[in-house]
Amino acid sequence: MLQKKRTLADLQNSAEFIARHIGPSPEDQQQMLSQLGCNSLQELTAQVVPKAIAMAESLDIVDGCTEAQALAELRVMANQNKVFKSFIGQGYYGTVTPNIIQRNILENPAWYTAYTPYQPEISQGRLEALINFPNHGQ
Repeated sequence: MLQKKRTLADLQNSAEFIARHIGPSPEDQQQMLSQLGCNSLQELTAQVVPKAIAMAESLDIVDGCTEAQALAELRVMANQNKVFKSFIGQGYYGTVTPNIIQRNILENPAWYTAYTPYQPEISQGRLEALINFPNHGQ
């Protein structure tokens, strides 16, 4: 028995994808707008966005590009970077740090846990160390 050759269209479940990822249909949008007493998205936007922050002119957005085109543009920008020699760490001298300070101030995991991407705990830790040990290192 011969199997029918499958096409790309056979593999795509466009109805499910579109419903989940593209957003509401124009009919659904109109129904939502009518519930809010608006005729268009522009009218809704004008009602809810304060005039002080609303843009008067349209955005100057160019047409999209492919991933390859975007990467090529990024490469051109990255090639403008200049690489300089880093002297961070030069002039470091070995010191004796008491274990209690090392563990509770420098290595305290409460200041560098992974639950947040911007790590404010490190800054908080430095601040606390400066407050608790203001004359340390002078």
